[in-house]
Amino acid sequence: MKLAIISQSGKSSQMVLKEAKTFFDTVKSINIKDIEVHTSSQSSEILYKGEPLGKYDCVYIRGSHKYMLLERSIAESLSNSVYMPLTPSSFTLSHNKFLTILELQKASICIPKTYLAATTSSAKELIKQIKYPVIMKLPSGAQGKGVMFADSVASANSILDTLEVFNQPYIIQEFIETALKGATDIRAIVVGDKVVASMKRKAVDDELRANIHMGGIGIPYELDNETKKIAIKSAKAIGAQICAVDILESTKPLVIEINSSPGLEGITKTTKLNVAKEIAKYLYEQTKVFHQDKNTNEYKTIIEDLNSNVKPKDDGKIKEILTNLNIKAGIIKLPKIATQITGFNEDEEVILIANKGHLEIKKHKIKK
Repeated sequence: MKLAIISQSGKSSQMVLKEAKTFFDTVKSINIKDIEVHTSSQSSEILYKGEPLGKYDCVYIRGSHKYMLLERSIAESLSNSVYMPLTPSSFTLSHNKFLTILELQKASICIPKTYLAATTSSAKELIKQIKYPVIMKLPSGAQGKGVMFADSVASANSILDTLEVFNQPYIIQEFIETALKGATDIRAIVVGDKVVASMKRKAVDDELRANIHMGGIGIPYELDNETKKIAIKSAKAIGAQICAVDILESTKPLVIEINSSPGLEGITKTTKLNVAKEIAKYLYEQTKVFHQDKNTNEYKTIIEDLNSNVKPKDDGKIKEILTNLNIKAGIIKLPKIATQITGFNEDEEVILIANKGHLEIKKHKIKK
């Protein structure tokens, strides 16, 4: 089987790539910067360095919010033809903090009270009505960037003036008490129906962002069953089978963010677990399941067409049929479905190509 990892070719992607070579026959790293998506009334096409992407059994797309539209476009174009652990919509949702919060709320997952203001003027009206302290964010910030703390209307006003240059809407979120005890949050890596690794992230002195990219310290931490279920449910809420879920521990676990392209270095170093191998193994196992199901569904479609006397769709693909041979008096009798798929007629001239354990029948085309 063939795997393509489309990403910015960072360290975490290379870690998965290395482990995937144990499972897949072919593994290729594709830089998302070299990808184009072309579409027309008839079809969509993905180009890599100006050439068609080629056939893969599994495509794992990773990247920052900068490439959100391209990531989703690639996923939409490949949807249902290859296995992908992230649905097209998961890129839009995970790269926008407020859309993530909305999906979590719809899934009845506990979240901090959160506000969205589209303009600086509306945000300045909003901050007069809320309780302090608060956290102020940009929708597309990553690695702790664009996250600020305000303990009063005055400080919130000052932050809004600073953030105005980014020309983005403002997210204002209630400050969760756990941060007062050291700005600690939990990061859980979800792979399928399991949390494969988790850690607490503690901020350095005088820093309210626990993100490791901002100097935070990782501490191995085993989640209780309730929090594991919340992390897995959160991943499913946005359509991601592989992601990181960030959780705050208060009187109850509160989910604050989901990252569909999580860094693996920090959590691997902290937990001493091979997270990349868990991801690679999951990709392999789910790719097998995807293609088995796909072949089964195609077979069911053929059978349904035959039962309804509809001629099977000629899509140019070779159909494989698993059946027991019916041999009587030394003569092989093929099942009726083979006749209907091939469209052979009685007395039609054919070529038989045979050797031990192999039989192929081809229509004889007379050259004029």
